Amino acid sequence: MIWKNRSFVILLSGQWVSQVGNALFIMAVSWYVLTRTHNRTLLGYVMAVEGLAGIAAMISGVYADRWNRKGTLVVTDIIRAILAAALALWLVSGHLTIWELALGLLVLNLLATLFQAAQGGYLPEVTGPEAYTEAGGITQSSGAAAQLAGLGIGGFLLALGGPLLLFIINAATFAVSAGSLTLTRSLKAPEKPGAEPSPSSVWGDLRVGLKMVWQSPFLKRLVPVAVLINFVITPVGVMDVAWVREVLHRGAVSYGFFTTSILAGMVLGGLFMAQIRKWSSFSIVSGWSLAVSGLALAGMTMVLNYAANLVFLFVMGIAIGVVSGLVNTRVILDTPPAFRGRISGALNALVTALIPVGLALSGWASGPLGLPWLFRLSGMALAVLALGFIGMPEAQPAVDSSPAAGNLS
Repeated sequence: MIWKNRSFVILLSGQWVSQVGNALFIMAVSWYVLTRTHNRTLLGYVMAVEGLAGIAAMISGVYADRWNRKGTLVVTDIIRAILAAALALWLVSGHLTIWELALGLLVLNLLATLFQAAQGGYLPEVTGPEAYTEAGGITQSSGAAAQLAGLGIGGFLLALGGPLLLFIINAATFAVSAGSLTLTRSLKAPEKPGAEPSPSSVWGDLRVGLKMVWQSPFLKRLVPVAVLINFVITPVGVMDVAWVREVLHRGAVSYGFFTTSILAGMVLGGLFMAQIRKWSSFSIVSGWSLAVSGLALAGMTMVLNYAANLVFLFVMGIAIGVVSGLVNTRVILDTPPAFRGRISGALNALVTALIPVGLALSGWASGPLGLPWLFRLSGMALAVLALGFIGMPEAQPAVDSSPAAGNLS
């Protein structure tokens, strides 16, 4: 049973605390920028700068495979704790500008891409391949629950201590995460760098990762669909604070509950993802889930009532939790262990490539379109993109291919 795995429980707990801090921090940044500038376009630009870090995920994945994964996770968290604390001190001094905050976000997100790539390879080492499907669903639900908790209390903390309090908490959670990671152990000794044939250069390793994605019929079909999904859903992530303040005319506490609704649904969707998957094929379950999420978002814009919005977002969250969990678990299990960092990094960079553009356009388009139509069009586009899962090729079982590495290079 996965819960008897001490290292997994410690890893899950530490990441839960860290993700609570991340949720609080993003909430604080959005509130701080919009409250200080009253400019939705500028808020979109700030978030777009943060999103640029996704491009670095390709390189991060290469280094995650080359370095000791556990050590990478610990050091990355320590650096993030120091940087987050520095941002809090700069805010106290009264000298923190909007663009300095955006730069801090960019660096934190660059470090996050390295952390995520290393974590993608380390988690299967901790759980073993047999237990990873269960662990993957639990980890996704835990992440959503952490955001749920962070955003649920974030409104109260904003009202209590403003953005500064949330900045400080974020720094502390990185330190907790680093400490917990030192207590974890993998089930087997990590593979030594160079154990499998691979190109000697970083760019060579990167080429291997990209070529493996290209040669997989499943990944080659998945990537363009995922790119467009991440692009059209960006208004929800960046303009949610403006929706609560300007459309629903609510304050910080209501904003916290608003953002937790979708995350509560994601928790539920992640927990039941494996059971729902048994109903039909991957492509059918994923396609219908994405269609439901889009229709729920579009429906929310038709009923401008706070309670009704919470219900629509909860339904949307369940659907997103299912499709996200199915895709993430399938990609990891179908990737050879020695290449998980590279594949994870390459995929993350590819599927998030248009997010910065979407974030910037969301801020700009919210003016001429208005927030209701911006969200409505986003939901309609999600529903249409569900068609992209029709006939999605089956993924091939992961093979630890030393020869393949040579062929790919």
